[in-house]
Amino acid sequence: MIDNKRVKSEKRAILSLILDVRRKKSDGLYPLKIRVYDTSVQKNRYYGTGYDMDLSTYKKVFESPKPKRNEREIREEIEELLYEYKIVAQSIENFTHDIFEEKLFKPKGEPQDAFYQYNIKIEDLKSQHKLGSISCYKSSFNSLKSFLSETRSRVPKQLHFSEITPKFLQRYEKWMLDKGKSRSTVGIYLRPLRHLFNVAKPSNYPFGKDGYVIPKGRNKKKAINKEGLKLLFETQPENEFQQKAKDFWFFSYLCKGMNMKDILYLKWEQVKPNHLEFVREKTKTTTDEVIVIRVPLTDFSKGVIEKYSSNQRAKNDYIFPVLNHSMNEEEKFKAKQNFTRLVNQHMKRFAKHAGFTEDISTYWARHSFATMAIRKNASIEYVGESLGHADIRTTKSYIDSIMDEESEQKLIEGMMDFD
Repeated sequence: MIDNKRVKSEKRAILSLILDVRRKKSDGLYPLKIRVYDTSVQKNRYYGTGYDMDLSTYKKVFESPKPKRNEREIREEIEELLYEYKIVAQSIENFTHDIFEEKLFKPKGEPQDAFYQYNIKIEDLKSQHKLGSISCYKSSFNSLKSFLSETRSRVPKQLHFSEITPKFLQRYEKWMLDKGKSRSTVGIYLRPLRHLFNVAKPSNYPFGKDGYVIPKGRNKKKAINKEGLKLLFETQPENEFQQKAKDFWFFSYLCKGMNMKDILYLKWEQVKPNHLEFVREKTKTTTDEVIVIRVPLTDFSKGVIEKYSSNQRAKNDYIFPVLNHSMNEEEKFKAKQNFTRLVNQHMKRFAKHAGFTEDISTYWARHSFATMAIRKNASIEYVGESLGHADIRTTKSYIDSIMDEESEQKLIEGMMDFD
């Protein structure tokens, strides 16, 4: 490495500007970095500056007594960045790299700026490794910026909460619908914004019955009736991929509608002789009271575990070898997505083979469990607990119409039977 500038803070950090020549990039250049050395633990961390250059350019920028204008501008910009890092380092009483990064990379802006609040929320979700929620907030944020770009001819640097009125949200909804988006998608993109309003608590609140009501949309029913379930279970798959998809689909159905993420995160310590226990990954850190879901194991469920489980069976090992402890959270997230996509693709083909016209996915297993449980006279409270819902209203949205068309026909015809 080539080390040019060296700045020591009054505390215990030494900052250096270095050209990292350990590994040449594909374009033949080297990354210019800021090295921060913690003297107490004698460890370095490196931070990119956004500049790559070769050795010749590096010398012209930082070693030439009379650099050209472009080179001088680069040097001034980098020196300003190095100074900013130094100020942050000096502000830390007991320096650590983690505290330094938290202070340095915390989004800057005004609390009443919606863009600032989006960035704060996304950084918070990153620290919790909630990659699905990060994607949701980023989609919401980017959609708003696209709306502003098209309606104002540019994306403003700030969007104050005071600008977001019911009329603003109505215009956004119309813009989304005109682009072919559904009302459900509008709702998905605006719920993160509503959450930011609740966090920032600005003087204006555009949501609610007296303002803008976020559309819920009506989801297509995703529950399969008992005849359909029987057909699906008894149909022979065309290949091993469809067999695997079918097995995991019915495993989800019999495990109280457990979703794929919860299935893949199951560990051997959660499996008892005749039941398993789990806490939904989605609600582990979002509810005050942890809901432990107990699932009785059938012969079929036990068979799926035995057929697809890992050979490593320590208490902390994952049951299914899709995830492993060497993966970071991002790698686990991608592995989960890939596995779910694979199951859905082959489940769709298997369902078509069985005679279904709908695109059956893993989501249908969860809805089908809820609906079938109600039709088997289970209480809505039981179904809610089984699904891990803290609010019974969430459960109601899952449950398909309890009566099929034939039962409803008999009911209506019987309304005139007064004997």
